[in-house]
Amino acid sequence: MFRRACGSILSGVRLIRIHVENVSNKTTGSNLFGSLNKNFNNFETNRFYSSILSSNFKSMEGIMNKNTPIPQSSIMFDFNLQQKRNLTKFSLQKGKRKTVKTVVDRFYRLGWGIWIRTKCGRQKKLWKKPAARKRRLRQHVFCNAKQSTLLDKMTTKYWKKRRFYPDDPYEPYHDREEYPFTRKTPIS
Repeated sequence: MFRRACGSILSGVRLIRIHVENVSNKTTGSNLFGSLNKNFNNFETNRFYSSILSSNFKSMEGIMNKNTPIPQSSIMFDFNLQQKRNLTKFSLQKGKRKTVKTVVDRFYRLGWGIWIRTKCGRQKKLWKKPAARKRRLRQHVFCNAKQSTLLDKMTTKYWKKRRFYPDDPYEPYHDREEYPFTRKTPIS
């Protein structure tokens, strides 16, 4: 849709360019710019698009007819919309990085550097989910390497240190001895 709208705008610019080339050399500069402004204003006010489809593709009523104007605000997209992670790189007091608190609330870092999280929708509409799915939703999953690196950047070294708690349910998962890069004890 955006490509079609831009294409029609570009075709209007091409029409203006052709009009400028067709203007005779006797025309003064002020008359030239006046005619250009008049043509451009006509183009802006009479912008009609015939090939933009609505979300309902099945019916022919979803296709807009040739005389339906579309306001400019619906054509332009806001390209500045991005995720905001609100990482404070320099605090006002000491000038140090700060931890993003939602990372600490939603994720947990194991001793060998991977972050784990709960599954999405684990508490929603449990009445309609079968028992096997509810059991899977209660389990935690690993974040991938890219996500773990990002979460490491969003936290300070305080949250990356290993903590020892009594009766820690994650105790067997803090070490990964079967993998050569993360094993702590040497192979005997």
